[in-house]
Amino acid sequence: MERRTRIAGFVTLRRRFAEGELAPAERLTEAALAQELGVSRTPVREALGRLQADGRVVPMARGVAVATPSSDEIEQLYNLRAVLEGLAAAQTARLQAAGQIAPAHLRDIEKAAEEVERAVTEGDAKQSARANLAFHRAFGQAPGNAFLTDALHRVRDRIAISTVSNLSDGEWGLTVLTQHQEICQAVIAGDEDAARRAAEEHILSAMRVYSEALGRG
Repeated sequence: MERRTRIAGFVTLRRRFAEGELAPAERLTEAALAQELGVSRTPVREALGRLQADGRVVPMARGVAVATPSSDEIEQLYNLRAVLEGLAAAQTARLQAAGQIAPAHLRDIEKAAEEVERAVTEGDAKQSARANLAFHRAFGQAPGNAFLTDALHRVRDRIAISTVSNLSDGEWGLTVLTQHQEICQAVIAGDEDAARRAAEEHILSAMRVYSEALGRG
């Protein structure tokens, strides 16, 4: 029971990072999180320790704060994510060409893209970000490469708040829909090179949009 509680605390906090619910520099305290999650402070302390080891939070007086990547770090993270997302899309397309992707999994990818479209159309940036995460996760899971999946989780979590920021821009939201379709079409066609290019360009485009938003801020 205690082990399940420790795991649940970490999973809950990690999900909040992944979905962009925690803003850079936001303060997190053991007491407040323990009360919110309905657990003792011990599993919260352990979860925050793991997040600090991953670089997602930094220590401060009486707690920790969500890490705030510098502009250089954001660029580095996006460039790394572009490579990883390109690899995931390429591997999924390769498996599709070899007949090793179940039709149900392809349908899950298409449904995820449809959910992003619905959320974008409704103008819900946070739901758009959640749906967008589900879309990209579908590619990270398809190749069955646990190391790739883990690497993608770590990179996405560090810049998840940027996805919410970007999807608040209606024009970018429409671009996302087009680029998602390009990735889907390449994967369904089993075109490994096209899938890699489409996925990489999608992430690099997102980096440019976020960088411009930071510049305006």
